[in-house]
Amino acid sequence: MSRKNQNGPAQGRPAGAEGAANRRSGRGLLRGGAGALALGSALLLAGCFGDSAQDLLKSAKEHLDKKDSKGAIIQLKNALQKDESLAEARFLLARALLDGGDVAGAAIEAEKAKGQGYGGDAMSALQARLLLRQGKVDELIGQFGTVHLATAAEEADLQSSLVSAYAAKGDLRGARAAADAALRAAPDKVAVQLVNVRLLAAEGKQPEARAEIDRVLAKFPDSAEAWEFKGELQVTAQEPAADAITSFRKALSLDKKQVAAHSALVNLLLRQNDKAGAAEAMKEMRAAVPQQPQTLFLAAIMALDANNVKEATDLSQALLKMAPGNDNALFLAGRVALANGDLRSAESNFAKVLQSAPEAVNARVALAQLQLRGGDLDQAMATLQPALDAKIPNGDALALGAAIRLRLGQGAEAESLLARAAEANPNDVRSRIGLAMAQIQKGQEAQGLAALRALATQDAKGTQADVALISALVRKRDDAGAQAAIAALEKKDPKSATAPELRGSLAKLRGDKAGARAQFEEAFKREPASMAVANSLAELDMQDRKPEDAVKRYEAVLKADPKQLRAELAVIGLKLNNQLMDKDAAAKRLVELTKAHPEDVATRSAAVALLMEKKDLKQALSLAQEGVTANADKPELIDLLGQAQAASGDRQQAITSFNKLATLQPRSPLGQMRLAELAVQTGDKEAAATALKRAQAIAPGDAELARRVAERAMQIQKPEIALLAAKGLQTAAPKSPLGWTLEGDVARARKDWPAALASYRKAEQVVGDTASVDLAMALHGTLSQAGKKEEAAAYASAWMAKHKQDALFLYHLGDVALQQSDFAQAEQRYQAVLAINPQHAAAMNNVAWLRLRAGKPDDGLKFAEKANALRPKMPPYLDTWAEALAAKGQTAKAIEVQKQAVELAPTVPGFRLRLAQLYVAGGNKTDAQAELKRLADLGASFDQQAEVQKLQASIR
Repeated sequence: MSRKNQNGPAQGRPAGAEGAANRRSGRGLLRGGAGALALGSALLLAGCFGDSAQDLLKSAKEHLDKKDSKGAIIQLKNALQKDESLAEARFLLARALLDGGDVAGAAIEAEKAKGQGYGGDAMSALQARLLLRQGKVDELIGQFGTVHLATAAEEADLQSSLVSAYAAKGDLRGARAAADAALRAAPDKVAVQLVNVRLLAAEGKQPEARAEIDRVLAKFPDSAEAWEFKGELQVTAQEPAADAITSFRKALSLDKKQVAAHSALVNLLLRQNDKAGAAEAMKEMRAAVPQQPQTLFLAAIMALDANNVKEATDLSQALLKMAPGNDNALFLAGRVALANGDLRSAESNFAKVLQSAPEAVNARVALAQLQLRGGDLDQAMATLQPALDAKIPNGDALALGAAIRLRLGQGAEAESLLARAAEANPNDVRSRIGLAMAQIQKGQEAQGLAALRALATQDAKGTQADVALISALVRKRDDAGAQAAIAALEKKDPKSATAPELRGSLAKLRGDKAGARAQFEEAFKREPASMAVANSLAELDMQDRKPEDAVKRYEAVLKADPKQLRAELAVIGLKLNNQLMDKDAAAKRLVELTKAHPEDVATRSAAVALLMEKKDLKQALSLAQEGVTANADKPELIDLLGQAQAASGDRQQAITSFNKLATLQPRSPLGQMRLAELAVQTGDKEAAATALKRAQAIAPGDAELARRVAERAMQIQKPEIALLAAKGLQTAAPKSPLGWTLEGDVARARKDWPAALASYRKAEQVVGDTASVDLAMALHGTLSQAGKKEEAAAYASAWMAKHKQDALFLYHLGDVALQQSDFAQAEQRYQAVLAINPQHAAAMNNVAWLRLRAGKPDDGLKFAEKANALRPKMPPYLDTWAEALAAKGQTAKAIEVQKQAVELAPTVPGFRLRLAQLYVAGGNKTDAQAELKRLADLGASFDQQAEVQKLQASIR
């Protein structure tokens, strides 16, 4: 018995007014003149005054006895119009509304009845049912878990609600105790016996459940609910569909308003692909129970499948009004929004489902698909990961995960996900793809590729096999084969952007930027609203140093889809980072977007982050608080509020927020890492150490987390915690080299060179043939620090022989030479970097600095100007440029440039020192004294106080 009904909103069963006797009222037939006169008077009086409130209440009870909730509701509302103080009428109205599916209305009337003094066992039982239907199972158990009622019927009703609540929590022991209590209270009540049967099925006792339902039907052959549940058991047991259909139809012949039977029948016919039969059953359901949430839900689903988007939209909106917080209603609203092209609303609805039901795989997959469509691959993977980590992962989740990994260029991981699908279900098409991938991984390449080609050909419309085949061929570096496979995929869906997008990615791998651009342009023509393609084109534009063109990519997306909020955020980000928009204008626009889209976390996060950067902490805190006020239990917003509180100096409030974050997400290390980082900032090493240990224990196999834990641990001088993270990762993820790399980093920090080298070499063994430049730099750097110059030189030569165009390793070699004061060797390395990548600004800056040290100011200025042209507004590059200008005697301009460096990095004392030196050289003693005083006030924390004092003496 699951907490969530996968097919639609959970439905209650009409209970009626148990134990009430059927009554018939009426007037005797009047004869004769006096009788006629009396009848006329009675009619006249009735027209003036109508039935009394008590008469209407009596009539309503008769309707309830007949299980006519609709008629009862009319009479009860009329009774309350005449006498609104009738607490019993209000209670019965609440119960009738609940039986009719109006949970919100029932809750209002029940509260009013309680306020008017109506209580007792009947009210307790009704309140329990209301809490259950509202999904408040914790509140239900907390309020009524130990309560027993004196009235047998109400006790049975209460305990039946508790059965469902405990089952929703996965507490079958508690559910069994409640079911036994219900049976003791009303052993002969069919509803109670059915609760017991359902629990037997939830406990996995299918044979017992089947035998018990037959006994119930033998005793209560006219129970529509019993026949409906027999049908459910037949479906679960995979008996012939005709048998279950017979049971459902029998239930409906006994009670045409049996919602569950209607729903089960429609669903079963849909699964049998009997569209005509399902349509007819749906027609009967809409005629019998038109306003039931389940009716609206199924009708909307069928309208959506028939591409009748308008009808689906109307039905979905009606359902949301009736059940605004229901997960299935929200999921349906997301699907409908998607069909209407409203991606933002779709994303919002899917996210709301996951907020209340993190285990809802369908919503998780749908949200990840939207994020993938929006080009946010990392976020899509993060959203999907919990579904991939499940003990029995969903096939759709595995397939989507494989597609995302492929787009991220992680072919091996994509193949691994498909292979896992094969282990879970060898007969499924996705699983057969996985089996083929597993063959390739085992070295049976020819067989695996042949199987993938066959599957791709057999599946005339599906593209999963095509994607898997392309992935395998790309990893094999079979460019021609991959191109052929992409062409085959394109024939299945000629209008899709997928094929040219894949061709563009393939061209990028070859280093063919022009070819990649052409293919991405074609993909963009096909899908002008695709953020993924826009991202690829913008990346190429940025590589060509054309931020304006990158901005235009996202503006084109906005033109195609004005509601694409991610595109607008990308425009702001690009403009801000490339000095095409100032921070004030960007902050103002982000705040406007937050007000227009209050539910969007990414927009609010961007706005708060920029406001904090601008030191507008008051507005940042206000904006973060608004988000939490509107969504009190949304982890992302609580995290944002904690960051704003920390930035504002309110450490205790920040700790409270991050503790709440950790409580809301006990399986996520984020809350503990936030607490650790806050403790590091405030110098509380012990608190930081405790939080780091907790974070690492939550996810020992998370490589990025292990890296962050190790970094923070070393920062607070707790190498034992860094080592704990490294060892934990080695155990949890033995195929990840990072565990041994981190262990090497700890040893290197301790200057234990032999241990560091041993760990790095172990990491190299794990990496195998896959090149890791980070690991190569760590190993070479350790050899150099250990004084093993010949071994270091040999290692560097061997690496460069294999990776001749590795500019990153060459840059590292330049840094090592610089640290050793081998300026000639350092410049040679940096020049080699520029030969490979003439746009490498850092190498350009370093060459400028070295040229100045070599006494060649003309060259120094030339390289410094180029570095600053490539990367404007970079304080270290500005500092070098100012030095070069001063060397050429251009002191005034040097001061202007150095002032920019100080403004951009006001906490770097070295930049202030050069500014002071320039002021002295330019004769500006006043400004020089001001800068030197700031530096003198730093005391021992600035190690160049001797130079500060020397300058101060020179201008006294």
